[in-house]
Amino acid sequence: MLTEYTLDNPSEEHLMTTCPYTRDSITPDFPVQRLLDLEDDSVRCPFPAYEHLRNEHPVVWSDRLNAWMVSKYADIRDVLRDSELWSNRFASGRNSVTGLAEKIANSTEFPSETHRQAQRRLELSKFPVLLNSDPPVHKRQRALVAMAFTPRRVKQMEPEFQRITDELIDAFQDAGRADIVSDFAVPLPMTVIARILGVPHELMPTFKQWTIAFTKGVGALDMPRDEIVDMFARVDEFYDYFTEQLAIRRAEPADDLLTDLLNARMDGEQPLLEAEILQMLVQFLVAGNETTTNLIASTVKTLLENPELVADVRADPSLVGTLIEEVLRLESPAQGIFRTATRDTEIGGQPIAEGEMIFLMYASGNRDGDFFPEPDEAEIDGSRGQHLAFGRGEHVCLGANLARREAQIAITTLLRRLDDLAFANPKENVPYLPSFALRGPTSLPVTFTRNAAAGISGTLPA
Repeated sequence: MLTEYTLDNPSEEHLMTTCPYTRDSITPDFPVQRLLDLEDDSVRCPFPAYEHLRNEHPVVWSDRLNAWMVSKYADIRDVLRDSELWSNRFASGRNSVTGLAEKIANSTEFPSETHRQAQRRLELSKFPVLLNSDPPVHKRQRALVAMAFTPRRVKQMEPEFQRITDELIDAFQDAGRADIVSDFAVPLPMTVIARILGVPHELMPTFKQWTIAFTKGVGALDMPRDEIVDMFARVDEFYDYFTEQLAIRRAEPADDLLTDLLNARMDGEQPLLEAEILQMLVQFLVAGNETTTNLIASTVKTLLENPELVADVRADPSLVGTLIEEVLRLESPAQGIFRTATRDTEIGGQPIAEGEMIFLMYASGNRDGDFFPEPDEAEIDGSRGQHLAFGRGEHVCLGANLARREAQIAITTLLRRLDDLAFANPKENVPYLPSFALRGPTSLPVTFTRNAAAGISGTLPA
């Protein structure tokens, strides 16, 4: 029989397990509890649960998350602006890969090889990077990494984005039907980030398994033992592969991201350590792959549900960029992120103790009627305010522009080359990732007719 494991409180000394304040806590009748339990209907449509929290409990304690859930736009924005008060150290929450590694280290129920793999993860996690690091470490790392993500390099990659997009559509355009997720939204960003990281085509199936391993712990509070064992085996493969690749780049530099990271230098600053680079590659893998898949798939679903948007964008392809921003707001591929209080403070009048964690609910804030008029409606006239989907402040997503550009090219090309896009199974519910922290369809079958006049080439969207 499989045993399910839920991570206990993080072991770091500065994380408190008790709170001296009166808590407004989630009870079983809260709609959001069904989302945390990953019930299908709530995962598919969590927005009524978010609205309930905003209206009735904007800062509320969740025993399930061992964190405060913060749901209003203004409160989330204010936290994101203050990286000194709110630490990023546990940005992925208590059931991240590192959190599960801590669980394994204190358990006798796992194989010795899994213990070794988990210990490796714990050693690497002593070097927090980017998403999980705080100033001044974060400032140094971001400045060094930015040298590898220059506008010049992104611009150089655009023809490759277009070529991969066209090749994927070539493969299914004559069939008249496809699954937008498995046939398009998954392989496009996965191929792009694999090329960026220098992974050869023959390793793509393995590359996908690495991606799945690192994202499994995000927003899934319970995992069977056998899945945890398999996950750490995949994680270890990833570290083995890129440790070897970094050694090769040191001996034989190439014009690629790995070489750029090894060579990144700033006056007076230490170069990136190998442990830092390995942890960064994990974040590039997840942020540059899974969330972009979710964005592309969610954008297609939004178009299928709103034929008037299709007509508007076909008439004026320059609106694709604004459409992408609205999907980021409405669907938020990353539904939220965790922060930890570095001292006693408060949010919206609710005291928060030093060391307690909060879950910033980006997806809820992005539908806050106090900030967005008619928040559940898609508007592509440019009138919306700034969404939270990529974060704010010092930790705003480093790859935001890369994700936007991939999605713009993907959607523009789909609409140019395929006509009459429609749900293949309009009476069936679209399945979603079983997660409270990540959001995106896991399957999206569509039908269409090929636009023979479009060919396979076209100008890149502006």
